[in-house]
Amino acid sequence: MDYLRTEFQANIDSEQEESTISESGSCDSYDKGKRLSFADEHGLIELLEGDKAYDLIYRNCKSGLGDQCELLSILRNGFRSVGSRAKLKTFQVFQEAVEMKHGGGGGSRSSKAKVKYGWCSVAKRDLKSILEYGFSDPRNDGSYGRGLYLSPDNSLLQCLKDSSPESSEDGMRFLLLSRVLLGKSEIVPKGSTQSCPSSPEFDTGVDDLASPSKYIIWTTHMNTHVLPEFLVCIKTPFNFPRSPKRLRSPWMAFPVLIKALSKFLPPPQIIIIQKHYKDQQNRRISRSELIQRVRGITGDRLLLNIIKALGHKVQ
Repeated sequence: MDYLRTEFQANIDSEQEESTISESGSCDSYDKGKRLSFADEHGLIELLEGDKAYDLIYRNCKSGLGDQCELLSILRNGFRSVGSRAKLKTFQVFQEAVEMKHGGGGGSRSSKAKVKYGWCSVAKRDLKSILEYGFSDPRNDGSYGRGLYLSPDNSLLQCLKDSSPESSEDGMRFLLLSRVLLGKSEIVPKGSTQSCPSSPEFDTGVDDLASPSKYIIWTTHMNTHVLPEFLVCIKTPFNFPRSPKRLRSPWMAFPVLIKALSKFLPPPQIIIIQKHYKDQQNRRISRSELIQRVRGITGDRLLLNIIKALGHKVQ
């Protein structure tokens, strides 16, 4: 089944030719006596508000997390080192190969090869080696076989839920947003011990073809089919993410809730909530994820007051 490209993915793709593959600036330009910044030490370029990629990723993060976390910085892979440039070339070569494998001409390269964006959480100590040499030992529970698990770009909260405790350092989380070369995906059931495609027909795995919450990139493919492109640093509260408490009152339809919220929230936030509701109606996100995202935008106090006032429940 073909995956729909999000506006977020399409916009970043269109910008890549202009700014993503940048080699401007170098750690070598700093005096040896000066301590390198975090960005320069890792070959990254810090993005600022107003940059197109920054604004898209910022909105994506706020949409997925609301005000639960503090977004500290967004950085772009500068592909400055020989190793990182080699990884970029490798990804491009495999993208062409997957495109040819699944039909060749007609349509854009990324649509033929099914290039998406995906999140994965990494430990700070692993960042430098991942950006320079690639992934070596995916830190996950192995419930979907041996490979690197990434969450779709619209499932940042799921990425944080699935992340290893080792990836958190004093509440700081380091999230890689990578281009993912999916090609043709196969369903991988939970409990699988798979470590490579089940046949040459497939390239990667997903937990659900219609609405995947996990992209499964086998260990044999994780350094040819995944290209780390952005790093997002966030600060999370203690014991995040917490399981949301169930609201215990009668049922309320979401359109009714949205209408009630429009009296308290600014129009841009209502538009985001309406988009999440539309995504849920189109089965791009689950009902529970919709509720979590709305709670992240409104806050529990406002939501509970509205529900209590109307004597209903969102479920």
